[in-house]
Amino acid sequence: MKMKMAVRKRYLRFLLPAIALLLLLALLVLWISGFGFRYLLRRPAQLSEVPTEQLKGSYVTLPVTEAGEQFTYLGYQDAAGNPVITEEYTVCKLRGKYLMVRVTKKDLPVLDKYLNASEMVLSGELGSVLEANMGKLTGTVNKARPDAMKQLRSWLTNHQIDGTVKKDLYNGMDVSTYPGAAEGKYDAYLDDVILPLELDVGCLGTRGSGTVKALTVIAALLALLALALIVSIFLGFWEKRMRAALRQHGKRLTADYDTAEVLGAQLRIGQDFIWVFGPLNTRILETKDVIWAYPRSKRLEGGKQAWSLVMKTDWGSEAAAKLESEAAVEKAVAALRSRGFPMTVGFDKEKQKLFKKDLAAFKSKVKSGTI
Repeated sequence: MKMKMAVRKRYLRFLLPAIALLLLLALLVLWISGFGFRYLLRRPAQLSEVPTEQLKGSYVTLPVTEAGEQFTYLGYQDAAGNPVITEEYTVCKLRGKYLMVRVTKKDLPVLDKYLNASEMVLSGELGSVLEANMGKLTGTVNKARPDAMKQLRSWLTNHQIDGTVKKDLYNGMDVSTYPGAAEGKYDAYLDDVILPLELDVGCLGTRGSGTVKALTVIAALLALLALALIVSIFLGFWEKRMRAALRQHGKRLTADYDTAEVLGAQLRIGQDFIWVFGPLNTRILETKDVIWAYPRSKRLEGGKQAWSLVMKTDWGSEAAAKLESEAAVEKAVAALRSRGFPMTVGFDKEKQKLFKKDLAAFKSKVKSGTI
């Protein structure tokens, strides 16, 4: 039981924080996406059917023929001096109110097709926009951008409100009853008629649909990886070596563990078995199988040396246990030698060459004590 708990504690110490980190990262990625994935699970409602008080945060669709008139746009000039439009803003009439519609580059072709068709109707080239195959604009209603709101108020004041008759020509509303209208100040009217919202076309929540989908995939992969680690724990994946050793050696293995000498956080040497603890997997070797042991050092940043005990087995494998110092390595080597099984100690190139080239000859020399 002590051995099982020790092995389990080793890998859980690493896996549980890793699982928690993966889940936190998944949550962080979803947060960055504005949790827009939830809109992927909904069908967009018709904008005209959503009550005004429920508009904010609603995922809706709007026939492009109802998108209204463009009042501003954003863009830049390319190297040739040609204008490149990145965003267009239109104003949509909704139950006697105005709602801004923001269309970004991906959906601009749909809007431009409608606007061009409208111009063709005015010029007589087309009888009605209904004769053209118009599309729909789909997105989320969010809080309006202050700059766009300012542009809309300016556009309505300077281009749509007729100061002589005190009438909003865009929707036909009489503005004369609003405070300040007589003096040509229409703030009260604009506050009443303009919704402090905008339809962000192509957005799932506050982020673009492409961004949301990509981040949702990343979050799903992180969550699936965390789930895979959880399943691997319950299936005993990280205990396979220990369970195989228990099936083979039974109580002899657990009894030897209880009396084994602890030589560091990663190494335990018993009379018949050796335990090399890694962050995830624990290797269990039979002491009699170790035929070559030697220290290995590596200089770290700052000049400090890291030490390991390397153990080569008679079937050609290698196990290395990190130890605190050269003295700890020497103590571990002494513990191995005291078990009384044939082995050679210390590293040199001739040993390495023979071990790789002719393992049988190497074992023979170890048994005869000639190496």
